[in-house]
Amino acid sequence: MKNMKKWLLMLMTALSVVTFAAGCSSDTEEDTGTEENMDEESNTEESDTEE
Repeated sequence: MKNMKKWLLMLMTALSVVTFAAGCSSDTEEDTGTEENMDEESNTEESDTEE
């Protein structure tokens, strides 16, 4: 039983490290959609003030 707990703890630690590394990775392709939306919003605000 003690040996099983030890292996389970090591497995959980390994999974935690993998998920932490995956969460810290950067993917620039997904971020471009947000920037485009922000540009569109700023353009509509500028056109509203011109009227």
